[in-house]
Amino acid sequence: MKMSMAATMTRERRIEPAVAVGVSVAVFLLVQATAYDLVGAFEYPLDDVYIHLAVAEQIAAGGYGVNPGEYTSAASSPIYPFLLVPFVGTAIHAYVPLVWNVVALIACAVLWGRIVQNAVQDWRVALALAILGPLAFNLAGIAQVGMEHTLHVLAGLAVLRGLQQQLDDDRLHWLLVAGMVLGPLVRFEGLAITGGAALALVMMGRWKTGLSLFAVALALVAGFMAFLTSLGLEPLPNSVMAKLAGGGQDSRFSLLDLPMKLATQLLLSDKAIVMLFAVVIATVAIPRVDRKARAILAGAVFAGTGHLLLGQFGWFNRYELYALSFVFGMVMLGLFQAENMKSARALLIVGFAYLALSYGVWLVQNGKYGALGIYSQQRNMSTFVKEVYQKPVAVNDLGYVAWNNPNYVLDLWGLASYRALSTRLDNPYDGWADEIVKDAGVELAIIYDHWIDDGIGDDWVKVGTLVYTGARAFLGGQIVSFYATTPAAAPELRKQIADFAPRVVGAAELRVEDVP
Repeated sequence: MKMSMAATMTRERRIEPAVAVGVSVAVFLLVQATAYDLVGAFEYPLDDVYIHLAVAEQIAAGGYGVNPGEYTSAASSPIYPFLLVPFVGTAIHAYVPLVWNVVALIACAVLWGRIVQNAVQDWRVALALAILGPLAFNLAGIAQVGMEHTLHVLAGLAVLRGLQQQLDDDRLHWLLVAGMVLGPLVRFEGLAITGGAALALVMMGRWKTGLSLFAVALALVAGFMAFLTSLGLEPLPNSVMAKLAGGGQDSRFSLLDLPMKLATQLLLSDKAIVMLFAVVIATVAIPRVDRKARAILAGAVFAGTGHLLLGQFGWFNRYELYALSFVFGMVMLGLFQAENMKSARALLIVGFAYLALSYGVWLVQNGKYGALGIYSQQRNMSTFVKEVYQKPVAVNDLGYVAWNNPNYVLDLWGLASYRALSTRLDNPYDGWADEIVKDAGVELAIIYDHWIDDGIGDDWVKVGTLVYTGARAFLGGQIVSFYATTPAAAPELRKQIADFAPRVVGAAELRVEDVP
C-alpha cells in the first residue's frame, strides 16, 4: 500500500520555517514598496526611531542623551541605541535600524517555523500556523517601524524555542538563556517573559536554572538602572515613566491605577481582549494537562497577565506583540503537548486567525500612511531647524529634529528632559513650558498646542503652522505650531518660515501666521 503524503512528510522534511520566512519577507517588501510609492522616498512610519539614532550619536561621542554634554534617558530600550552606533555620522546611519529589523524579522520567522514544526504533528495544521504566525504577530509591521520591537519579539521566540527544547530533550538550550537574559535589556517588559519562563522551569523541576536566569536578568536591568543613576538621572528612563503615565499630562503611574488601566485596555483594544482570551484558555487547561504542559501554560498565564496589567497596546500595533507572540506560542506548546485538548486547540487557532486578519487589514489600510506622515511633518520640521533656523529649539516630538542636529534641542514632553517631564506630570501650572524655555535660552518652540496646552507662555507669538494634509498618519497632531517664545524673535522667524514654505515636501503646507 502506498504511503500517504502526510505520512511521508516527516518533521525534518517539512517546510514550515521556509513558509514563515516567505510570508514575513513578502509582506514586509509589499508594505515597504507601497509606502515608498506613496512617499517617493524611504521613511520610517514613526518618529521614535530617530530618538534612538540621536542617542546613538551621543554614545559614539562618549555621552548619553540627545544633546552634547547633557545626560538624559530618552530611549526606552537599554540596549538598542548601542546597536545603532555603527556608521554614526555617515549617510547610511539612518538605515542601520532597518538592517537590524530585517535580520530580526527573518530570525523571528525561522524560529517560529521551527517551533511549529516540532510542536504540531499534523502538517496541515502546522502549515496553517506557519502562515498565520507572522501575520498574527505583525512581524512585517514592526520591522517597518525600525524600533527595537522586532528584537523584542525575537527574544521571546528564542525563549519559546528554548523551552520547547527543554520539553523535548530535557536540556538547557542557549536560545533559552539568551532570550531570558537579554530580553529585558531590549525592553524592560521582557521581564514578563523571563518571569514566565522561570516559572515554567521551576514547575518542570529545574528551579535552580529558572531562578538563576531570572536573577541574572534582574541584575542586568538593575545594572542599567545603576548606570543611569551614576549619570545623575532617575533609575527608570524618562520615556518609560512617560509611557507608564499614559496620555495623562498631570499624573504619575500608581499601582492603584492597575484596575482602571486594565479595564481601559480591554475597552479600547481588541488585542487586549484576545490576550485575555489566551490567558483564560491556558488557565482553564492547566488542571487538565500533564506536569510539563502545566508548567508551560502557567508561564503563559504569568506573562500574559503581566502585560495586561503593566504593558501597553497599540500605537502602530507594536507594544503588545512581544507578549502576544510568546503567550500564544506557549499556549500552543502546552495544548499540543496534551491529547485531550482538541477544543482548546481549535479556539487557539481561531485566536491566531483573528489576530492575523486584524493586523493584516490594519496593515493594508494604514501601513503606507505612517511613512508619509513622518516624511511630511517631522522631516520638514527637521530640515527647517537644521538648515534654516540653526539655533536651539524646543519641541514636544523629539526624534527627527534631534538626530544629526549640532544645536541644542529642548524636549518639552520630557523624554529628554526630566525637568519638563516632572513638571508636566507633577505640577503643570499655567505657563510652565515658558519658564523652562526661557531658562534654556530658546526662542523657537515647535509643538502640538494640545500637548502643551496651558503650559504655553502668555507672550509666545504664533508665527507659523505646518499642516499635514495626508491621511491616516500616526502623528501627535495634524497641525504643528511654530512659536516665537519672545515677541522680538517673531519677525525674523516669520521671514524664515515664508522663505522655507516652498521647500516643504510631502503632504503638508507651511503657513505664516500674520501679526495679530
